[in-house]
Amino acid sequence: MNTRYDEILNYFPVHMKSILEKTFETVGDNLQEVRIRSGMPLIIGTAGGNFSVLSDGMPSPAVGGAYMVTERDLKLIFQAVCENSVYAFMDEIRQGFITLKGGHRVGFTGRAVTERGRIENFREISSMNIRIAHEIIGAANYITDYILKPDRVINTLIVSPPMGGKTTVLRDLTRQISNQGIKTALVDDRGELAALFRGVPQNDIGVQTDVIENAPKSDGIIMMLRTMSPQLVVTDEISTSSDRDALLQCFGTGVSVVASAHGSTAEEIIQREVLKPLLGGIGFEQIIVLRREGVGVNTRILGTQRSLK
Repeated sequence: MNTRYDEILNYFPVHMKSILEKTFETVGDNLQEVRIRSGMPLIIGTAGGNFSVLSDGMPSPAVGGAYMVTERDLKLIFQAVCENSVYAFMDEIRQGFITLKGGHRVGFTGRAVTERGRIENFREISSMNIRIAHEIIGAANYITDYILKPDRVINTLIVSPPMGGKTTVLRDLTRQISNQGIKTALVDDRGELAALFRGVPQNDIGVQTDVIENAPKSDGIIMMLRTMSPQLVVTDEISTSSDRDALLQCFGTGVSVVASAHGSTAEEIIQREVLKPLLGGIGFEQIIVLRREGVGVNTRILGTQRSLK
């Protein structure tokens, strides 16, 4: 069984842990997530699809005989994730997820408590999703030469559909560039790239990388520019006008940018209004489109577009 799964199993009550040990052994390295919904079957997501977990631990495409998650199960798992101190994790809870040791991320939903239009807490947790961290050293080997040149880093937008491998590739690319001595600012608003745990990155992001995690992407980018004098800014999933405006400030100061966005083709990205100001001119010089191949997190370049200027 994958040793990283041990980090996950410790958050489950004993009776669920014994079931999932069998499940994890069966699916091997293809496990992507565990979905836990009150009163519903226990579900795992793999590279080959979603499966219910039977009471004997075997994955099944059918829900008959599946282990049914109880309200108590959810409470016990949530308490374990919060290390029995919900107050200590309040900042993360407001954002809807907590990063675990090893870089795994637990998202949750339920009855929210709001104040001035902002989520402050969750009164009841109705479901949880544990996303399994997949750090693959060398995942970016096949695109590094497109981006890292002897004299500079090419401003690049990496594109793929959801679950297409772009975060895994972006993380490894950060490691490789940073280890070449380039001061890198990693703005990781969702905690999936560095996966800080008590201030220590759980993933290898290189020796010259500084991280801001769980802050709004636009605020984190501007803060890095003001305080850390980076040569490169790396961030994941550009999607809003505030993200765009912050990156325009990077380009305006001569700092290189490598970022990602959801999409299937370069043409789709070029037509997206929020991204248009970033394409061409002083902005992104190329788009690299990835697509998952087979199972696991291996990807390949589907296409590149460099005629942006």
